Amino acid sequence: MGRKVQRVRYTLDPKGIKNLPQHEIAVILRGTDDLIMSGGRSLLAKILKGSKEKKVVALDLHKSPVCGYYKHLSIEEILARIDWVIVNGYLRIEYDLAYHYWFIQAKDEGCQRGCQRVAS
Repeated sequence: MGRKVQRVRYTLDPKGIKNLPQHEIAVILRGTDDLIMSGGRSLLAKILKGSKEKKVVALDLHKSPVCGYYKHLSIEEILARIDWVIVNGYLRIEYDLAYHYWFIQAKDEGCQRGCQRVAS
């Protein structure tokens, strides 16, 4: 028998954001590259905020080229942008049996190069 996946409960809330510029979508997608198998939305928001939190530094995520991009925004505003990217099909959330983490992964490589929405 297979192991049951422990899914983290979350609610995606883009907080009324109607659209994001392509360069912001690209920044969020770039931020996910460093996070695969390491963390999820909250950790991505901390990287984009430029946090010097222990986990960010321990995983060398403070060296990401997008670290601090949204330093002028609150974590809640950054999470809303991340949620918008997920809700609009640029990213998907996946679970892995080997780890208790959930992670964000671009649906395909073309998504990061051209920021084109991909079908589910």
